[in-house]
Amino acid sequence: MAAVIQRPLRGSRISTFYPVKNLPSLSSLDSAFQLQEYISLLIRLDVHDVEAITSLPGTSGESNKEDEKEKEGEKSKSSAPEVSVDEACWIYEQLRRLAQDLSHPLITTLQQECTRASCPEMKAGEWLYLCVAHGNDGAMEQCCAIDYILHTVDSATALLNSPRTFPSRLSIPQTSHRHFSSLARRLGRIFAHAYFHHREAFEQAEAESSLYARFLALTSKFDLVPSEFLVIPAASSSSSSFSGSAHHDHQHPHHPPPPTVTRSKFGRNRTDTMVFADAEA
Repeated sequence: MAAVIQRPLRGSRISTFYPVKNLPSLSSLDSAFQLQEYISLLIRLDVHDVEAITSLPGTSGESNKEDEKEKEGEKSKSSAPEVSVDEACWIYEQLRRLAQDLSHPLITTLQQECTRASCPEMKAGEWLYLCVAHGNDGAMEQCCAIDYILHTVDSATALLNSPRTFPSRLSIPQTSHRHFSSLARRLGRIFAHAYFHHREAFEQAEAESSLYARFLALTSKFDLVPSEFLVIPAASSSSSSFSGSAHHDHQHPHHPPPPTVTRSKFGRNRTDTMVFADAEA
């Protein structure tokens, strides 16, 4: 089967290739970064369809989308050879794209209002997060929220692009799987701070990108982050409007039991960078 060319030709108008109107099959993408391009096409097709974006190609989420396209009269992809996607490679590419998409619109919006003066500590509700980007030997220090956020994105990007930890994007070493849970947990703290302390920016970014919904779908589907580390109320995160009872919960905080150290599918979660804010008062 001939490969589908997804790259724009010289002189093409941007309206001819964005947004994506037809989703090609994964096997038709002739690229060294096949999964990266496929995820990008899924996002451009419908950024709010987080189930389709995070589902492994060939699973129920993808099958439903292809069935809908066939009903619309599009060309069937059944003749294309099936591609077996390694789960670890899929999670790696999803986390890589997640760290990239955090920059805009969420972090660019936060930089306008989250300052060293307004948020001198990295908090999310009653939780205080300590930064490990200072010093050596895993030294933990407090830093302002915006610095913590930038340090987290920078360290996640550096780790995901480290040739020592991830020498290949086609095959992830078993020893590197343990980083997935830690990466997802730390990136999730950015959403938590925005939700509790910059609600309007969080809602605006979510309405535009559904990035937290994608994060939740990814972490729950592949067991990356235990529920006790997801501090945003579940009822609020699943609704289209992040208001109402969530504001009430924030005004009258309660102290849940400290999260226990649990072992997820992709490694153990550390909890020593997450403490009660009252303990530091």
